[in-house]
Amino acid sequence: MKTKNLFAILLAGILMTGAACTTRSGQSGQSEATDTINPNTMIGVTELLSENLHDKLMSSFNPNWEIEEPAPTDYPEYYGGSFIDNDGKFVVCVVGNSAQHRLTLASILGTDDFLTESCTYSYREMMQVMDKIDAFLSDSSVPADHPFLTRFAGAGADVFENRVVVQLTEVTDAAVQAFKKDISNSPAVMFEKGEMPELM
Repeated sequence: MKTKNLFAILLAGILMTGAACTTRSGQSGQSEATDTINPNTMIGVTELLSENLHDKLMSSFNPNWEIEEPAPTDYPEYYGGSFIDNDGKFVVCVVGNSAQHRLTLASILGTDDFLTESCTYSYREMMQVMDKIDAFLSDSSVPADHPFLTRFAGAGADVFENRVVVQLTEVTDAAVQAFKKDISNSPAVMFEKGEMPELM
């Protein structure tokens, strides 16, 4: 059971936090892959420019971000994640003084052709919670029948929700309280029902 859960957190981490930037779809608000960009449309051109801005911003946080997962402290405290909106524009979520952080971001990006959106939790804070989840799942002293561990289905930092989304096969008070007691009581965490991913 523990091996399956460790696989789930690693898979969720890769899928949900790897790039810290996704494309918002028009209908559901869920993320979609950005490799379907059509450079022959105006939105496609804008999306390609936005991807370049994203890469430039990530490189300013950690020059090796493409080959290694940045540490939580690599992300500035004001940074809450980023995404490409339905019009192809690059959007940076910021915590605190949006006008001040916009100036900082414009200096990093070399342009003011991007949008900002206010959020509550920083990406750093969300990644620190993810590290605590990973450490808990890797701890061999945790009993296999731990109330959280037996229901854990995955976790990831969700830029659109501005939360760490923890998925449980069954959201119970016992599982939630065990998580808050043994892993993190951060208000940045939200719980939802999810399915255990099947191992290949």
